[in-house]
Amino acid sequence: MKGTENLKRKLPDYQGRKILVFVVLAFLVFVTSLLFQLFLDFIPRIFRSIEFLQVIAPLTPVIGTSVVTSIGFLVVRRFWRIRDKYLIKYEERAYQKAFKLVALGIPPLFSVIVHGFFSPDFIIPYGIEDSSSWILGIPIYEFLMKFPFYVLYIRLFLSFFLVGLGLVVVNRALAFFGIDYMALVYIFYPEESKLQNHEIYSMLRHPTYHALLLLSIGSIFLKFSIYSIFNFLILLIGFNMHIKFVEEKELILRFGEKYEKYKEDVPSFFIKIKDLKKYFSTLFRS
Repeated sequence: MKGTENLKRKLPDYQGRKILVFVVLAFLVFVTSLLFQLFLDFIPRIFRSIEFLQVIAPLTPVIGTSVVTSIGFLVVRRFWRIRDKYLIKYEERAYQKAFKLVALGIPPLFSVIVHGFFSPDFIIPYGIEDSSSWILGIPIYEFLMKFPFYVLYIRLFLSFFLVGLGLVVVNRALAFFGIDYMALVYIFYPEESKLQNHEIYSMLRHPTYHALLLLSIGSIFLKFSIYSIFNFLILLIGFNMHIKFVEEKELILRFGEKYEKYKEDVPSFFIKIKDLKKYFSTLFRS
């Protein structure tokens, strides 16, 4: 895979199977984050005698997603903020020392996306006293109006299409930019990064985030509930805050007015309609 050798060079003490330490850490963080969100989904239905939980019951799925999303972005932000300090202290091993934050910060964001594909009553069904949560958790059209049966098939098609497209974009991003780029090596060593002038950047400023948001939108069409919309909006707000206060803040410092102009011309996450043909051509070009 492109960028593998460069990533290995930045992790000198974790060669061979030792790199599995980070893989296991990332997996455990992902599972823990997902289980926490699932637990928040149904905790009011476990402790029905706790009045406070019953009052906030409709909000607990949103709270779980918000907490995990916030933690993920705060950890990633920490990775950016410690760079200069670590480069002075650890020199060539700075990235290696900070890499655990990548393994801790990114998996929660993936867990938020996966959580969007679960119904809040996936483990413990709603009771008759859970009317508010039920309304927020079921497909919207079930309590608004009746739709023809084929609407379900349209939803499923759009969900699979968007999830598939998101996975294609992730795969192409790895091929275009390399695993080292995706693992944020360039943050610690910007002088080693190559100018990313790939065609995709003429349509999107953040193609990887675009891919993750496509996956989240896919969950909306699968569940078609108010909760799934909230799940997507929380993630979208998180990405917007991250690029505004962390990522693009530094890019503006590095590239000045040139990047400001680029921001005005190119959207962050979603393709302009006029660029759709060019977008699909770029993704599926051999």
